[in-house]
Order: sequence, then C-alpha cells, then structure tokens
Amino acid sequence: MRTCWPKTGRPSCLVVGVRLSYLLNGVKKGKVQLRSVSSDAALSTPKAASGGSLAEPACLEGSVTVAMQGLSSRLSQRAANDQAGLAIGGSTIRPRRRSGGRKFAEALTFIVMGAAAISGCGAGPTASTRPRGTVSASLATSINTSAGSWATVPMGHLGQPLNTFWQLFFRSSQAKAWSNESSALAVATNGGLVLATNQRTLTVGIRPTEYLGYSPLISTFDARVWAAANPIAGLRDLPDSLAVNARGGALALVGKGDSTRVLTSRGGLAGWGELVSQGSLASTQSGKTCGIGALTAVGYLHSQAIVGATCRRAGIIGVFAREAGAWALIGIRLPAPLQGASAGVLGMQASSRGLCALLGITARQRVGLVAACTTGTGDWRVSDELALNGADETVSLGPSSGPGLFALVAASRQSLGLEVLSASDMRWSRLASPPPGTATVSFSTGGQVEALVVDDTLFSDWQLGRAGERWRRIQALKVPIQFGSSS
Repeated sequence: MRTCWPKTGRPSCLVVGVRLSYLLNGVKKGKVQLRSVSSDAALSTPKAASGGSLAEPACLEGSVTVAMQGLSSRLSQRAANDQAGLAIGGSTIRPRRRSGGRKFAEALTFIVMGAAAISGCGAGPTASTRPRGTVSASLATSINTSAGSWATVPMGHLGQPLNTFWQLFFRSSQAKAWSNESSALAVATNGGLVLATNQRTLTVGIRPTEYLGYSPLISTFDARVWAAANPIAGLRDLPDSLAVNARGGALALVGKGDSTRVLTSRGGLAGWGELVSQGSLASTQSGKTCGIGALTAVGYLHSQAIVGATCRRAGIIGVFAREAGAWALIGIRLPAPLQGASAGVLGMQASSRGLCALLGITARQRVGLVAACTTGTGDWRVSDELALNGADETVSLGPSSGPGLFALVAASRQSLGLEVLSASDMRWSRLASPPPGTATVSFSTGGQVEALVVDDTLFSDWQLGRAGERWRRIQALKVPIQFGSSS
C-alpha cells in the first residue's frame, strides 16, 4: 500500500493498513464485529507529526467508510439470515456455520477494495505534478588557498559507510601532482570532511561517524604544520557547514533536524557560542516569511555572518543576515518564471566580489539550479535557472576561476555534467562532460580545469585540454586504505 501523504513525514496509510490487516485476521478467525467506521475511533484519521491534521482526512475517512460499510453490510445481512428464528419456545437453535473460507474471501474482497481506494486518494501528486527528482549537495569539493589547491573526495568501498574513507588531497602552487600526505588526520573520516578557507588558512572539520560523536577541527597555513582546535558538536552533513573569515571569526552548523544550531567563534576556533538556532530563526518574522524547512549553510559576506536555509514558501530565497540585532532575509527573490517554485541553499562560496549562493529549485514538474551572487557594491544578482534532467541529482560545488562557481551535477557515476557560472554576467556555461567516476573538479588559479576521479583506492587527475573538448589523465595515485578499521 502506498504512503498517503509524504509531507507529513509519516506513512499515514500504514496505520490504516495495519488496522485492515488486523481486521482481516479477525474476520478470518470469526472474532470481529464490524461497525460503521465513520464513527469508529479505531480507524480515525491520525494526526501529522507536527500536531496538525493530515492533508486529506476526508478522503481517507470516506474511502475506509465506503469499503468497510460494504463489508459490514454484507456480513451483517448474512448474520441476520443465519440468526433468524433462533429464539423458539425458549430454546436456542444454532444454524449451520458457513464455510470460513467463503467468509474470508468476502472479507478480503472488500478490504482490498478499501486499500485500493485509500492508496489512490492519498498517493500524493500524480506523475504530471510530482517533481521529477531531487537535488542535494555533496561534501566532495575543492578550494584554493595561498599555499595551493585542496580537495576532499570519498574513497574505498563507497557503498559501505564504514569502508568509505574521505581523503584530503593537496597540490602546492609549485607542484604538478596531488598528494594525500595530509590525509593522516589520526581520526576516522568515514563521516566526511568539511573544508573552509579565508584564502590564506585552510580549516578542516571532521564529521561524526560510528564512534565519533563530535567534530575535531584542524587548520594549516602551508600544509606542513597543523594546529588542532577544541572539538565542537557534530557538523551537519553539508558542504558549507563550516566557514571562516579573514578576521579569525568562524561559523559552524551543528546538530540535527529542529535542534540544528549555528555556532560562532571570534577567536581562532576557540570560545564557541550559539549564534542562532533553527527554532529561534524560524520564529522571527523573516523566518515565517521563508517558512524555514532546514538550515543548510553558513558563510561570510566580508565579516557579516550569513545563514542559508530551505524555504517552504514559494519564490523566497532563504539567505539570512543579522542587521541591527535582528535576523532578516537579504531580500533576494527568484526570477519571475520561478515564483511558484521553492528554493533551498545548497552551498555558499566566497568570491572576490563577496559571496555566491547556489540554490536547488523544486517546481511542480522539474528541478534545477539557480545562483545568487553579490556584485561588489552590496547588490545581489540572480542567474537564470539551470534545468536538470529530472533524476535525483548530487551536486559538487566549489569556486571556479575568477568570480563564480562550478557545479558538477551527477545523476550517477556515469552521468555527469559540469556547469560553470560567471559571476560577472550571471550566465551558465557547460564544459565537456568529465570522465566517469569524477567526484569533484578543481580550477587552478591559472584557469586550468581538472577532474578528480575516484575508483575504489585509485585516485586520478584528468586535465581538460586547452580547446575544452577532451580530458586526458595526467596522474594516478594508489591510496592505501585499511578496510575494516572503522568497524
């Protein structure tokens, strides 16, 4: 039986299905007396997890009522015929019992009819209105610092969480090859790595995993000397759940669900305190305007803290800043053709012009990407929609050469598309499709584009030719991984 209303977060039809299953067993055993379910508390419409009513209680009640009243009527009539003339002269005459198999078959017929009706009324949007896919952000990314280029990708047996190990690769400004020497982090990396930079310092947050309930933080200027900071609560599984600025400030997105919080530190990854929680931000006027679904990213616009979120309200972009002691929406809106769509911040990238936010867009029949970037004068510009092909997409995002960002869109390891946004004109351009298995890409300061490909324990670097048409492999590196070490 299909889930009735996915938006409630609970398979409400399952409750009815269990009731019907129980009823079916009872009928089979001859133990159930049927009543009209329109007033039967045992089959009343359950409430949503939030405390509100489900979207279609009338449909559920009507469908169950019709099916069960039909079953009740048939069995009641049969019982009446059987029981006729039972009290005669003070004696009780028991009629011949009908075949239990026949009674069971009749019950099954009506129950199946009820199940079909419930499934049909509560199945949610039809194929013509249901979004064709979803878009989410990957932790795999690359960034540049004054020391060189960095990248984090998952390696190992990617279908096994405890045998998936996130690696940190570095290539100095003077080197031609990537090295994974920095991956000796002395802690399990199965949960993923989160990278943040102020262009000079790299900060790495290590996400929680099986036996690690918090997030250690380490930082470096040159990839040779690392400094460890006090660990914080577990970072969210999001690429921009950590941010640092040039003044030594830091932001971290921690926790789960409604308990998600934004932490802030003003002194070099020390002395963390809560900046805002999801609940408190959602209760503000701007939070209500957005209809916050989740907090998804943190970043800085110069020294100003920025928080990204998903918005349930159509047409609203959930980018928040604190102004005059109060949190407010930045005021960015989706283009007119997308006013009926909902948006969620997938990530935020600092640029020479300020900040760019990559947004996942969900409309009635499609999903896509939109970018919003500052112009350097405090204004924001929004790109046109980059339509996706409708499958469940995972996006690796990071900085491109110049002001802008890249989006590596993956429907699978074999189906990849590389899109680049130029923040100067807010236009998307497509590059040649990267090799299968590409986890992320890297743009060097000189404009060279490289695809970082993962195949179990093999890491390889593929470079896009100057003509922009073909990729060629320029490096292959076998990474030693101790499988089973996290179990």
